[in-house]
Amino acid sequence: MARFEFRQFAIDDNGCGMKICSDSVLLGAWFAASYPEASSAADIGAGSGVLALMVAQLCPHATITALELDEGAARAASMNFAASPFADRLRLQQGNFADYVPASPFDLIISNPPYFTTGEQAADKARAAARHQAGLSYASLMNTCSRWLASDGHIGLVSPAEFENDIIFEAELAGLKLRRLLRVRTSPRKQPTRLLWDFSPTDGPLLEACLDMRGRDGLPTAEYTRIVDSFYTKI
Repeated sequence: MARFEFRQFAIDDNGCGMKICSDSVLLGAWFAASYPEASSAADIGAGSGVLALMVAQLCPHATITALELDEGAARAASMNFAASPFADRLRLQQGNFADYVPASPFDLIISNPPYFTTGEQAADKARAAARHQAGLSYASLMNTCSRWLASDGHIGLVSPAEFENDIIFEAELAGLKLRRLLRVRTSPRKQPTRLLWDFSPTDGPLLEACLDMRGRDGLPTAEYTRIVDSFYTKI
């Protein structure tokens, strides 16, 4: 049983196809910290519920709806929510996100969608479903978010760097405007491997930046530490 202790909550990802990863933690910390006054949020493809819990911590007024298709992952997320100090603001909805109809638009939507569109699927069915874009594609995600978001709402995503053009294209088709883009490198010597995205139905200035997770000395950089320090007990 894998249990991860964060500063204000814990995650048990037993039964989840995809385990806790630095992508999700960095996305949750970077995205949600900019919108502390949000009153509602959705986590699409919630897995163990880590992103929903991070939003709950950083947005103290928000009610968060977590949507998860896989039964095992939904069970894990439900238990993690119940054990957290934010239980009264977290709701788990099991089923296909495409079938869900929100009662009102969300201020925030966050998702770490599956990103392997080619290649041999993992032997474990839950892991394969979590990592392949069978239903939760960038196109379906953008189209859904364009319907679910409030006019001044925001969607936060993480993706591999090589999908940059595809995601911009799908966002434009859905009428979403890119507001922030963070290019993430593991070190200054490397090319960016991940992109953190912030889209909104409302146009505005575009802020682009690059983040090195580790410096040339191999240690976590000050900026990376600043972003994730509210969650990690040890970096």
